[in-house]
Amino acid sequence: MTFLKISFRNVKRNGRRTVLTLSIVALGLATLIISNALYDGFHEKMVTNAVRVFMGHIQIHAHGFQANPTVENCFLPLPDRLVQQAPGKPSFAKRVRFQALASTSSNSVGAMVTGVEPEAEAKITLTAKCIVEGRYLTSQANDFRNCLVGEQLAKNLHLHLGEKLIIMAQAFDGSLVAEAFQVIGICRTGNPEMDRSFVWIPLKMAQDFLAYGENISEIVLLAEDSSLVTAIRDYLLEHIDSATLEVLTWKEIAPDIVQMIELDLAMQRILMLIISVIAAMAIMNTMLMAIQERYPEFGVLLAMGSTPAQLVTMVLGEAFCIGLLGLVAGLTLTAIASTYFFSHGVNLSSFAAGVAKFIGFDTIVKPLIRLEQVAWSCLTVLSASVVASVLPAIRAARMDPIQAIRHI
Repeated sequence: MTFLKISFRNVKRNGRRTVLTLSIVALGLATLIISNALYDGFHEKMVTNAVRVFMGHIQIHAHGFQANPTVENCFLPLPDRLVQQAPGKPSFAKRVRFQALASTSSNSVGAMVTGVEPEAEAKITLTAKCIVEGRYLTSQANDFRNCLVGEQLAKNLHLHLGEKLIIMAQAFDGSLVAEAFQVIGICRTGNPEMDRSFVWIPLKMAQDFLAYGENISEIVLLAEDSSLVTAIRDYLLEHIDSATLEVLTWKEIAPDIVQMIELDLAMQRILMLIISVIAAMAIMNTMLMAIQERYPEFGVLLAMGSTPAQLVTMVLGEAFCIGLLGLVAGLTLTAIASTYFFSHGVNLSSFAAGVAKFIGFDTIVKPLIRLEQVAWSCLTVLSASVVASVLPAIRAARMDPIQAIRHI
């Protein structure tokens, strides 16, 4: 304890050098925590928007539909009671999804037509909130031949509210069918692919259009909490025929998002390593300078009978004190920076073209601070501080007392 007290007093000896080292450690820790929080916030927004814009947490298809979404890959819907009894009682909606040719008098383009249950779909996705012109679909009979179109698709086809859109596709029986729909709403989801190719129509109309009867293309489920996704998937796999139906989570439906998150996590680890090395080098430099200045002091301590282990303890104690004070200063700096970022966020609008597919129309990302991430960051920086002082400590312990006392 005596040598630890000496360690703390030595930290106060050269205030200017200590403050400079503390500043490096504090800035490094704050940068590490805030950058990790922004990464986590970006990932959370990415997943939430992908799930809520269209995908849901889980989708049930006819086996092979995800790889080959043709009209032949359909199935009779599961009983509502079966889906409602899944863990957490997830919300769910039925859909009919098929590729078609969308035409107007001026142009024709390929489109992905989705038949939805308007009320159920509004609980699963943000489609109803993405209307920029017009209104959302309803289950009323007067909406039977109405549709919603993506904003970019409407521009490509020169479509306006109230105009007719011709949908042409191959029905379940192999015949070619066409129908005219009135545009009652234009959607801007923020996802470029959806905005330039999606058309939404009522589910019953889609079933009649394709001669599906009661068949559907998919059931989409939204869990109350993402932690329940695995439990819901396992429950469904136990209660359905796996030979004819497939149950896919959002990670399997959107592997590009998973890969992007994994890439970001790898970058986080590299950033943590770089910042830790910088903090360690700063503390190592401080300790080496301190030892260089205190050769006579160490020589006297050794001459008085202090053991090398006690000198090592004293030097490591100094590094630990600097690291600990750096953590306090870093956490204070983090709290100040977090207050700003929580209020204003980081606007990624300048990168919107590149990230819109992943984060949707809202390009403001706010940090998501996880306690375990903060703990790991603090532990990493503190460990780097102590480890970096091992070499100076060993150097001090190996001094010859007489030469150290005579050192100028």
